[in-house]
Amino acid sequence: MTRPLSIIIPTYNRPKLLRRAVQSALVACPDGAEIIVVDDRSDTAESALHDVISDSRLTVLTNPGDKGAAGARNAGAQVATGQILLFFDDDDTLIADYPGRVLAAAQTGANFGFSARMQVENGNEETEQRPELSAGMLLHDTPLSAKLAAFSAGYWVRRDAFFEVGGVAPDQVNDEDTDLCCKLYAQGHSAWYDPVPGCAVHSGYDTNETTAPQLTQSTDPTAMVACYVRTFQRHGPAFRSRPADHWFLLRRALRVAARTGTDDGAKQLLSGLRPRSLQIKGWLFWQMKKAGQHLR
Repeated sequence: MTRPLSIIIPTYNRPKLLRRAVQSALVACPDGAEIIVVDDRSDTAESALHDVISDSRLTVLTNPGDKGAAGARNAGAQVATGQILLFFDDDDTLIADYPGRVLAAAQTGANFGFSARMQVENGNEETEQRPELSAGMLLHDTPLSAKLAAFSAGYWVRRDAFFEVGGVAPDQVNDEDTDLCCKLYAQGHSAWYDPVPGCAVHSGYDTNETTAPQLTQSTDPTAMVACYVRTFQRHGPAFRSRPADHWFLLRRALRVAARTGTDDGAKQLLSGLRPRSLQIKGWLFWQMKKAGQHLR
């Protein structure tokens, strides 16, 4: 049975937050759609959802593949029957009308898309502004720096396109969303932007509600830099014909290396750069960031 949409929620050891996320997804779930919760081998999901587990729209499974958020998302995609895959995180909530907006956007021919985000901290709401983007289909020449999106930004993708580019890279414990964006853009897939928030991104929550920290706050600095370096090494060649985008991918890796004091990652990246002029430019940028200078 093919469904119009599958909502995929990876989770690890955050039962109270997961419960809130799933409740929002059940409210938002369109007719004929499904919700897939992938427990990354923490065994807390079913107990947290005991009173809704019988809902026919909901499937809860344990990640059988690569451990981590990337592997869990891939596991959910593998069992999904929806033509559209909509991802969001277990500590966020889905805006009720967003899946319907996603299905309408998909009718325009877009292959993936994302929305503005609503930031919620201690009860205060603020909508993320992205004035560099216009609503609707993003133009091909939109700078890469402007059209990247996190999984927490209402990230959706056609199932066929997701598997065409190999899904989420399982070795990317960080920056996996940028990696996937780059793969999709490099293959010519068109993206859609919705300036109305699709997800509420919660932060500042009571740590008594969870024993698992937010991923981007808990990744080891060396591993984080390695992920940003891989993003550049894998996708830099595809954007070499667009110098501004190529330079953007390089400098973001060097910026993270400078911020975390991870010199080995930067040196490894710079040593393989060609031409020599780019290597020198990259080295100067890295040194200036290490010195604390504000550079874009």
